[in-house]
Amino acid sequence: MQSDMLAKCIAISRSHFLNVPYKDLTIDQIYGVDGIGNKASRICHYCSVDVLKNILENESLRFSDVRFLNDSTEFIEIIPLVKYVAQHEEYASEFIDMILNDSLIKELESYRQPYIGKEKNTQNYAEKVYRTYTCSFSTNKDSLTMWNYYATSGSGVNLIFDFAWNLFEGSDISEVNNSSHLENDITICRGLVLYQRMDKQKCIKALLDNLYEVYLQEDTIEKYQSHIQWAFKEAINNMRCFFKNDSFSCENEYRVILKIPEELLLEEITGQDGILKKGQFKRGNILIPYVDYKFKRDSLKGITLNPYVKEKESVFELGIRELLWQNKIHKVQIYRSAIPMRKYF
Repeated sequence: MQSDMLAKCIAISRSHFLNVPYKDLTIDQIYGVDGIGNKASRICHYCSVDVLKNILENESLRFSDVRFLNDSTEFIEIIPLVKYVAQHEEYASEFIDMILNDSLIKELESYRQPYIGKEKNTQNYAEKVYRTYTCSFSTNKDSLTMWNYYATSGSGVNLIFDFAWNLFEGSDISEVNNSSHLENDITICRGLVLYQRMDKQKCIKALLDNLYEVYLQEDTIEKYQSHIQWAFKEAINNMRCFFKNDSFSCENEYRVILKIPEELLLEEITGQDGILKKGQFKRGNILIPYVDYKFKRDSLKGITLNPYVKEKESVFELGIRELLWQNKIHKVQIYRSAIPMRKYF
């Protein structure tokens, strides 16, 4: 009985429930040209031309600490939503008290999250702590909103990658929303960002419904309470980085998350685990922690020039073509933005 309970909790803990809002869509809505099932194809990364140069020369994409993103509610927004769903659905009060346990909620409010991983030297399982880094993409390859972020100086570009599952070694599952384990206990998670409150609540309700079903099946729930709480915490951590305030819905974000053990971040960088560089970069007067992670350069298929670049064969475009040539990157198509942007001098 205990092994069966543990198996159920492990299955729940590994789920992210991000597909729940799409379960009632038609086949065409899922697999059509603009369907949800194709949102991991032709994903785009908006950046400045300086960042493009670093990406190509270092063959890495930059992941930023999730605490420093433009949405100040990220990572913690999910907690009041969990409380709302738990208290507005027909769950037993004992179950709600177990899920909303003060110590458990306090743990979820912390940025540093514990998990069960393998010790590097002994390969024994032990509780460790990881930190969370994210790299943002968009499903819109010519977005006025995104150009306003990155092209106001006229130096923005947009990198187009063929498939999200062709970006990084070890993350080759073609599902839009999924996670994989990489070397040295790094976990990579990919998925569409959810903006609408109703969609987020559906994901949380699906999680709580699954846990409640397990809860109702056990007569001696005190014995298995820690299992259920552990599964709850793990599943919340799997989905929380894909919730964003609906004010940012115009970004149409597709996101890649790296959960990296703290002990690995404190070691000297060798590049063997995919991390090529770590440190802080400056944005305004803020120092933002980052890791540069190796990507597969053959996944880059196109570069879109910002809307301010009007003339064909511009010097701006020529410089990018030369950058590609010098880094021996071929078969990359250069596109021009279709947005009729006017620049005032």
